[in-house]
Amino acid sequence: MTDKHYTIGMAGHIDHGKTTLTKALTGVDTDRLKEEKERQISIELGYAPLKMADGSLLSIIDVPGHERFVRQMIAGVSGIDLVILVVAADEGVMPQTREHLEIVKFLQIQKGIIAITKKDKVEEEFLELVKEEIMDELEGSVFQHAPVVFIDSTKNIGIDELKDTILDQVKNITVKQESGEFRLPIDQVFTIKGQGTIVRGTIMEGLIRTDDELQILPSGVPVKARQLQVHSKMVGKAMAGQRVAVNLPNISAEDINRGDVLVHSQTYEPTDTIDVCLTFIKKLQYPIKQRSVLKVHIGTAEVMGKIIFFDRNDYQDSHEEVLCQLRLEEKITAKRGDKLIIRRPTPVETVGGGWVIQTKGSKYKFGQNTIRTLQKVKEGSPEERVYQALSKNKLLEINVLQQETGLSKKELDSLLEAGKLIQITEHYFSGLEDVKATLQQVLNYIRDFHKHNPLKTGVAKAELLSHFSNSVPKDLVAYVLQALQDDRKIMRHESLLFDADFKPHFPASWKKRMEQVVSRLEGDGLTPQPYLEYGHEAGLPEKELRELQHYLIKQKRMYALDDKHVVSVQHVDDSITKLKMVYPEKLELSGVKEVLGLSRKYLIPFMELLDTLQITKREDSVRYWI
Repeated sequence: MTDKHYTIGMAGHIDHGKTTLTKALTGVDTDRLKEEKERQISIELGYAPLKMADGSLLSIIDVPGHERFVRQMIAGVSGIDLVILVVAADEGVMPQTREHLEIVKFLQIQKGIIAITKKDKVEEEFLELVKEEIMDELEGSVFQHAPVVFIDSTKNIGIDELKDTILDQVKNITVKQESGEFRLPIDQVFTIKGQGTIVRGTIMEGLIRTDDELQILPSGVPVKARQLQVHSKMVGKAMAGQRVAVNLPNISAEDINRGDVLVHSQTYEPTDTIDVCLTFIKKLQYPIKQRSVLKVHIGTAEVMGKIIFFDRNDYQDSHEEVLCQLRLEEKITAKRGDKLIIRRPTPVETVGGGWVIQTKGSKYKFGQNTIRTLQKVKEGSPEERVYQALSKNKLLEINVLQQETGLSKKELDSLLEAGKLIQITEHYFSGLEDVKATLQQVLNYIRDFHKHNPLKTGVAKAELLSHFSNSVPKDLVAYVLQALQDDRKIMRHESLLFDADFKPHFPASWKKRMEQVVSRLEGDGLTPQPYLEYGHEAGLPEKELRELQHYLIKQKRMYALDDKHVVSVQHVDDSITKLKMVYPEKLELSGVKEVLGLSRKYLIPFMELLDTLQITKREDSVRYWI
């Protein structure tokens, strides 16, 4: 237990004894404001450490009970693992008790204890009857099977039993993720003279260390954690589930608001459009209409926003989950799975709650197609959620994947190990299915290129990248090309890419005419006609004729003699052999003309070709064999 951290919330109606009970448990009076002392009600959130018998230290939040302070209550409850519902024996379940119950339900807090306080106000023989009445009121809530403890806080009766009950309950609570990316929703900001700005909150996941470089979101202001305190004790680190105070130098308290979030990295990106799954209270005073303005409470933030339905124009008492969207007036910092509460601003009432299924909502069309899409996002497995996130962009950084899927780094690492998620570059990742699809698209493109350009060795890499530039990220195409080369499915020569099984060849439709051109060229040896004339004689279009010329040169069957003539490589090689036999060291034009019988029209281009091929080297009027 000592390495686990939990937060316990005290909830219930005003004046039912939450603050007194907290003091009896912890020795701390959480009513710290002058106004609270004078009016004997909690306005702000009160926090106190609870040391347990096994040495573990829990945090207790005394949340305000008065209706006017439900906003603060929601901010406190958002980080709670276990709720102690405080009900006075002489009054029973009251209106604010019921609202707190609704909020606990919407935030999906699964563990609860019922503390029936002020037992001294009721005759002993009536206590069981009081308990039965309270349990009847709590039927259908998380508290219907919760343990019950009778308390007289002023006389310390029932306090030890309550502590034992708390210890027993938290043993079965899943701890918050210490391995996740650090996130601290801020619920208090203040200044201490000589220390500077202090922010407080309950760490939702991850851990923080002294001197960590951090960010305030949504503003993005960089800050540094100079000091950390957990329940007034200086610590070197604090982790998920703990209540922590962080000293932030070089920033004014006026630049930070309750609802801001302290984070480590770029994992969390502020958003103003979230796709959500909502449920509503059993009986609404008024229907919630399309685009109604509502208060949205998420983490410690409170923002105004419009509700967007995709399968109805209003909602009233249908008792079903609703997949919809909230378009907010301000940016918030959220993650898939975060719980939220929605309240009507006028008349003021809590109307519902739910959880975030997608933090980067888009504009969708009204209709069942959108509902089906959102349903897939809601119900998707980790793999499906990753693919859904990647459907908008085939490459994403790991922090963006975490943000959009709500998955931890550990869960994403599991997908990597299973080969379902592929690391494309140092920072970017793609899904296996996207990689497979891109691989096939690239392979099909290359093969289609061969089909339509059988004379060409392959497609230029730049041309291929340009073709996919609007549909597939360049890094993903580059990864796929390398994978295809590694598997020897494609080959590369200089900048050209081609199927490993492909060999350039004459297209079937022009094969006979091209063979006729080649035959005539080879027959004319070192004295060819202008190249285009062969095409005209064979009835070969100029486009195909030019492609044939390029092919013959690439395949080293022909040399370009000049810009109008090509000659057979074999004839050039045979001529070189003849010349070397007669002139083994050097050449002059007259000797070459005598051996090969060439006119000046062909002799000069022939000798310049030998120079270009670096077979000979010219010095004045003499050429030497290289």
